This record gives sequence, structure tokens and C-alpha cells, in this order.
Amino acid sequence: VLRHNEGEDAIPDRFIVLGESYRTTREAVTNAVLSSSTRPLEEVVTNTDRSLKHVAPVGLLLSLYREVTMCQAESSQFQPTGAEYLAKLRDFVGRRGLLRPDASRLALQLLGNEQGAALAHVKVSPGQSGMVRSLAALVVHFACVLSQCAPPTSGHPLEVFAALAFKPDTMRKALLPTMPEDDLPAIRNALPESNTHWYECPNGHRYYVANCGSPMQEYQCNVCRVRIGGTSGTLDTANRVASAADQSESGHILGAAHLRSASAVPERDLNPASCALMRILLHMSLVWAASSSDQGKLAALASIIHPALPVGANIGQFFWAHLEYDIQVFGRAVGKGFDDILLSIHCLLGGMTNANVNPSAGLDLRLSSRESRRQWEGGIQRQYFTDFFQSIDGTVNDARQALHNDDRLKKDKLMRAVFEADARPASEGGRHLDPYLWCYRERASVGDLTHRLAPQKEKYRVLFEFLHDEHKLRALQYLPDIVQLQQRLVARFSRRIDRRTAEAYTVKRLLSEFSDLDERAVGAMVTAYNSAWSLVRESLYQHGRLKPPDDCYYGSVSLESPLSCLLPTAEGYGCNPSALVEYLVSAHNGFLEKYYRGIRNVSTSDIHSVLLSDATHAQLISYDGSRHLLPLVLSHCHYTVEPGQGMLVQYDLAALEKHLEQRFIIGRPMVDMAEIRLVFSEDVHNTSQMVALRRRIPQAELPKATQHQIVAELHELTDICSVIASLEIGIGFLMASGGSGDMLLADYMERVLKMNPELTLISRKLRHSCMLQNILSAWRLLVVQRTQKLTDLGQDAFEDVADDFKVEIDREQRQLLTEWLATLAQRDAFVGELLEFIVVELKERHAERNASWVDWALTEALDQYGCRLQGVDDMPYELECQHAIAVWAFAARMSRAVTTGAVV
Repeated sequence: VLRHNEGEDAIPDRFIVLGESYRTTREAVTNAVLSSSTRPLEEVVTNTDRSLKHVAPVGLLLSLYREVTMCQAESSQFQPTGAEYLAKLRDFVGRRGLLRPDASRLALQLLGNEQGAALAHVKVSPGQSGMVRSLAALVVHFACVLSQCAPPTSGHPLEVFAALAFKPDTMRKALLPTMPEDDLPAIRNALPESNTHWYECPNGHRYYVANCGSPMQEYQCNVCRVRIGGTSGTLDTANRVASAADQSESGHILGAAHLRSASAVPERDLNPASCALMRILLHMSLVWAASSSDQGKLAALASIIHPALPVGANIGQFFWAHLEYDIQVFGRAVGKGFDDILLSIHCLLGGMTNANVNPSAGLDLRLSSRESRRQWEGGIQRQYFTDFFQSIDGTVNDARQALHNDDRLKKDKLMRAVFEADARPASEGGRHLDPYLWCYRERASVGDLTHRLAPQKEKYRVLFEFLHDEHKLRALQYLPDIVQLQQRLVARFSRRIDRRTAEAYTVKRLLSEFSDLDERAVGAMVTAYNSAWSLVRESLYQHGRLKPPDDCYYGSVSLESPLSCLLPTAEGYGCNPSALVEYLVSAHNGFLEKYYRGIRNVSTSDIHSVLLSDATHAQLISYDGSRHLLPLVLSHCHYTVEPGQGMLVQYDLAALEKHLEQRFIIGRPMVDMAEIRLVFSEDVHNTSQMVALRRRIPQAELPKATQHQIVAELHELTDICSVIASLEIGIGFLMASGGSGDMLLADYMERVLKMNPELTLISRKLRHSCMLQNILSAWRLLVVQRTQKLTDLGQDAFEDVADDFKVEIDREQRQLLTEWLATLAQRDAFVGELLEFIVVELKERHAERNASWVDWALTEALDQYGCRLQGVDDMPYELECQHAIAVWAFAARMSRAVTTGAVV
């Protein structure tokens, strides 16, 4: 209300923090505009102290932006400057030797309000919100500093930001500041080099083998579940030796802004606050570049964004969203509000303008390597950030005072009231009417404590390490609920639900199936999952051992979300809950490792441990930031408030560290990670599980007569499908726990699985004759029958098999197949073995992994799978995996024809 009275400015002039030089230049620009003469500017430039190397040029650019650019867009405040006088101003900034070439071009853009050709936020226009206008002014300030202080090839440390802002094509391959990097080099350095060898699974996920370094056992990849390792010192043929090359990604790899962590996170030698501040500078540079209409710049910017944006997406909006998010994150990190954050960054930019900086001799300013990026980040932190953070409170107070003393502020009653610029009036009508009760005050916060502690981190190591990891540790309060949720879901759905059903099954439907009490309990667990995910999703995605695929980077879970985003699996949406639990356990154990070994010099082998499934809040570094940590901080905080002076805060760091250690750390055990995994019903018969079952219980074929009787007793397709489902449940449990091969399957179902065999094993012959050693034979027999019935009904029995394997055979291949089948003694067994291979290995979701199999000879593929039927190795090599479906269909028809006496 107040700022629309008396023609006052809606946005305070925060450039005033640059000092008297800027104030003088601003007034000269105002006088020049009012008089339509450049004489006032001539006088100011002539009288400028030459010792102000860059201050005067930057002050001139900002004055033009403030007094010309912004006023042209606000016709209610100022009539647009005439074209004739604008021409005079353009001539003035172009002919004077005060501005560097980039700065001169920038001045011409500002005079025409052309700085936001491709991004409306940067271009000044009527009706913009105060936040947008304020952020745009911050971006312009940084662009002015870069254009004047960091010209190309100058060796100035800010040249990295300048290149991104003005010549992004030169930074296409750069490892951008604050971006996460490949952790493998650091892990390699931490492990004994002599006896540790690194390998990759077929999908590129890395693992290592210790001791002799040669693989002696086979396992499953923790990420994609394919086979890894080897036997007898020989690496599995699908695996390979891992590249020693650094796999850190270049470009911008943070993804969308709304998917980032809400808290500041550290990177390399940057603490959370420094990392958040550097990201603000990074995104201001990129916003400026993205506001250009130069298509070459926009193409260069698009090429550095990973994952790539959709076609037609606005690159400027993408970086602007990140900048807005950065401001919020930085505010939380240092415990300050939006206005103070803007003032402090304007002060930082002013310091960059004034600083005397030596060229970065020998430093790669194109950031083409990890080390050059680390060195450059460290240099920026030492040159600009260290002093800034040490004096940030005093800097903000001085900046406020500069605003108070600005003559322009006298027009804005609201701003004067907020910042206590006027003498305190006598209270009228009671304390509740005293305006000083409503003035803005800073808050003591965890973020404020963190940046104040940085200079004393060696003295208070426990406190520093705790606050350094606090963005991860705060999520541990949700771990017990998440584990309980996953255990309930696995018990309810494992081996009983397939992928399609899980994707169609909503969370709302899940909750509706519980009683009221259980519904509230499960709902609270889902809320806990969402809370933890929002806190750590950025760090998890960049640093977690398990990394969700880009297309499965699912956001918060809602009632309409598919159940699959809560089921802990190794692929798809299920990667998210699995990765989240693994990351939280690593955060807990990692901090205790640093505490015991790094600080207290105690071996972690002497620390007791607890199973993940048994871990409680009392055994974890579990706390609520607002209810537990912040009150602890405030109880060791001493502060005073004085009108016009802000809040002066001091912390009793020694007592705070001692109490924090006693309350959250001492006595906490390590957590033994036991993965919780749901098995989909169709995965009960994947390759690794079939192999595991055969190892636990050697399998044998059912007699032919028994097979015929079982088939004769199961007429309906629904009965066959029902028995197959029951067999797959049994296979899943036997794969995990084993059993006696000569035990009747019906007895196992009834005694161990508590399933009624008369309902689950509908065939009487199956109940009385099939033992555990025959379960795969029975499953294979019924899968063949199901496939044949679906084919007879005209349905696609191989709907989930990749199309690459559905190529028809030609006449010559058909003749070769006929001749070979005629000589094959175990024709029926071959039909079953081939169908098992198709069902298990050639599913659509495995198409990428098995793409190389398309051109393999079918006989070689079956041998690789483990088929040992006599005569299969004589199959014609002209029959390849791409013909697998056609070969099976022909062989099945021929087998049936021989049995019935029909003609193929």
C-alpha cells in the first residue's frame, strides 16, 4: 500500500552498497536524463578517481540500468527517454575509453532494454513482481562485473563465469563448478591398490574384487541384478575390466530445479554455504547467457545440460528456476531472509569489483579436469568467500545502513519502517501498536551456526563434521518407518504381483485395503518416505551407490502414484526406495566411521552393530531439526537486539558440541545393511534364480507318462495359469531357502508355505507324483501348455518378448529345421527348454541387455543358457536367436503332430 503512494520506487536501489562512487554516478545519470544532456556524465567521468579501476565503469553501467532501463519500463514514474537523447547516451558510452568492449556492448543493451531478448525475466517490463525485478537486478550486476573485470584471456579467476555468460561455446566440455563428480578415483585411493581389481557388469555398473583380485564366485549386480564376478579366477564373459578413466560428467548435471535437495550440500572442498553461493554465481552467468537471442549461444547452452531438455523447452526458464532455488537454499544455509541475501550478494559483487586479483597463472580456466576444477573452486573460496562469510553479519548491517542513508529511501515508508531508518516514535495506544514490535529480525539458525563455525572447524571437529553431514543425517529420523513400510509391502506382494499390476495399482487403493488403524499407520510411513526423499534426493542421485535411472527419478508419492514407486526393487521406480534406504544407512555408518576412527581413534570393529530390520530411533542418529536440533542450538546461543543494529549472536561452541555428542552420537551402533527386495512374480524364473534353485536342489525331469497325465487333468487355461502361479511362488521360496529334493511338492506347499495343495495344485497327478526335484520340469511343462493354448486361441503368447526375436524363418531354414528335428531324440524336452529360454531371457525389458544375441546362432545361445540336451549342438547355424519364436512354434507343432499323428 505504502509504496504506491507519493510515486516511490517499488524496489529499493540495492546497488547503493557499492558506495559513494555509485551514488555520485547515479545522480549524474539522473541529472543527465532530466537535462537531456551528457554534460553531467562528462563531469563525473572527468573527476573520477583513477584509482577506482573498475568501480567507476561498473557504477556507470548499473546507474544506466537503474535510471534509464528501469525507468523506461515504468511509464507511470518516468516518461520514456527520447530517441534523440538515447542516441547521445549510446554515443557517450561508445566513444569513452572508460568501458571495455564487452562492457560497452552491455551498456548499449541496457540503454535499449534489450538484455532479455530470450528471457522475459531479465528484460524490465511493467507488472513484474518485486522478486523477479530484484533477481534480474542481481543478474545484471554480475554481468556488469564480469564484462568489465574479467575480459577474455585475462587470467582473472572470474573468467570462468565470464566465459559462461558471454561465450558459452568455449565451455562445452567444462566440468562446471559445484557439479558432482565421479567418486571412483577417491575410492580407488582409499583401497589397497595391490590387491583390488575393478570390473564392470554388462550395463556398466562397477564393482571390485579384493584379496587376489580374481573373481572366484558369481553374484548379482546390486543395481541391475545381472550376473557379475566369475569362477576359478575367470571373469564372466559378459563382464569386463573397469576403465581407470575418470567418468565425471561435464556440463550442467543437476537436472530440474524442483528435484534438487532443499538443503545446501557440500562438494569437494566447498562447505554447504560456499557451494550454495557458488551455484548462485554459476546460474546467474548461465541466466545471462540464456537471455541472449544469439542462437549459437543457446545451442551451446543446450549442449551442456544433462540430461537434455525436451525439444522446445526454454533454456532461460530452466536456469532461472535454478537461480530462484539457489537463493532459497543459500538463505537456509546462512539463516537469512530474501532481502538480506540479496544485499549480501550485491556486497560480494562489489567486493569482486574492488579486489586486486593476480592472474591465475598456469590454471586451466576451461575446467577440463577434476583437479583444475578443484583448484579453481578453492581459489574462488579463498579469494572471495572466506572473508565474506566471516563478516557477513557486519556486511549486511552496513548494507542496511547504506540503504537507510539513501535519499531515495525517504520516499518509501514501508522500507524505512522495516529497516528502522527513523527515530523511534513515542508509543501510542499500547505496546501492540508499537511499530518496532513488527520490525524484521534475523533468526539464529543451524545454517547461521554452520557458517560461523567454519573458521574454527579444527577446534570443534565433532560439531563441524555433524553440521557438514546434517543435510543427510536429518533424514535418518524417517528410516525406521521406511524400513517397516518396505517389509510390509514385501510380505504382502513379493512373488504375488507382476510389474503391470504394480504400475496400475495406486497408493490410494493400497491404503483402502487396510483397516482404519493400519491405514493411518501405512499413510504415516508413506509420508515419512516422502519427507526423507525430499531431503536427500539430490545427494542420493549424485552420490548414492544405487542411482535411480533418469527416467525413474520419481518425485513425491501421492495417492494417485503407482504402487511400484514404493516397492523396493533393483529397476524402474523401485530403484528409488531401495536407493534411499541404502543411502541413509551409508550416511549413518559413514558419520560414525568418521567420528570413531577419524576423531576418537577408536576402531569400528569394537563398536557393536544392529540389523537394519531391528534398528530403532534410539539406535540411529535420529532427530527432528526443528524439535530437537534447533532448540539445542538456541539453548547455547546468546543474542541481543538493538533498534537499527539487528541481532548480535554468539554461540557457546564447546558446550554445544559436548551436548550434541551426548544426545545424538555416543552409544549409537553401526547398522548392518540387509537389502530388502521385492521379487515380481515374473522374475521368479529369471536366469540367476533358476541357476540358484538348481544349485540348491538338483532338478530332474518328470516321467513322460506323468507329464501326459498332468496335461490331461488340466483342461482349462485358467487352471493352468493358476498352477503356474503356485509353482512360481514355490520356486521363489526354494531358491532362497532350499529343501529336500525327494519331498513331495504338495507336502512342501502345505507344511512350509501353508498353502492348500488341493486349491493350488489342481492336478491330482501333480500332487501325488511331483517332488521338489521335479518343480522346474512341472513349471516348464505347464508353461508350454499355456503358450500352446494361447496360440490356439489366436492370442500373442509372447507379448513381453522383444520383437527382435520374432523374425520368421524362410523356406530353406524351415527345411533345415525339419531335418534336424527328425533326428532329435528328445524333441519334447527341447520344446520345453527352448520355451524356458525364451520366457526367461528374451523378455522385452531385457532387450537392451540381450541386443547382441539377435545374430547369435540359436544353438550357441542355448548352450550359454545351460541347455545340455543331446543333439542341440547339431542345430543348423542358420537358425539364429532372432528366429527363436518361429523355431519354437514349428518344433511345438511338429511335436504335437507326432503325438497325435497329424501332419505338420
